[in-house]
Amino acid sequence: MAQTKGILEDSRLIGWTQIVQLTEKTRIVSTHFRILKKSAPRIVTQKMSGRKFEIADCIVGDQTAIINLTLWNEDIDVIEECRTYTLLNGLINVYDECMFLTRGKRGELIESIIPIENVNDQVDMSRPFMWKPKRKEKPRSPTGRSFQGTAGREAKGYCARKSF
Repeated sequence: MAQTKGILEDSRLIGWTQIVQLTEKTRIVSTHFRILKKSAPRIVTQKMSGRKFEIADCIVGDQTAIINLTLWNEDIDVIEECRTYTLLNGLINVYDECMFLTRGKRGELIESIIPIENVNDQVDMSRPFMWKPKRKEKPRSPTGRSFQGTAGREAKGYCARKSF
């Protein structure tokens, strides 16, 4: 639930994680963000117990990137657009190779007094594989090689497979 606490606003007390630094292996997250857009809540029924939950997705961001935040039940009513919040002990979920931020059981969502004016919406950490580092491309051999490592058709003097 969101509360207002001024003592937590000192960034020297808590090690903040910027959104662009989040990975799928990040376990506990303390971050500072601004709510950009909040979707309409939907009702989901748990299969095992039949309990109903209210879920809403928000797009949140800071100076480095944006990410999707999943809100559950009472957090939906407390959170408002264009406000700044602090998430303490939040969690990272990965579904269909997309990364989501959530409060979790032990997390706290606190309204912040320090505003975030500029949000970088160019980097979206919720896009598939955005959080994975880019692989270096290996240069291709001009002569071509087979899987066994022997010279390919072009090196032997024949035409390439698709050149005729």
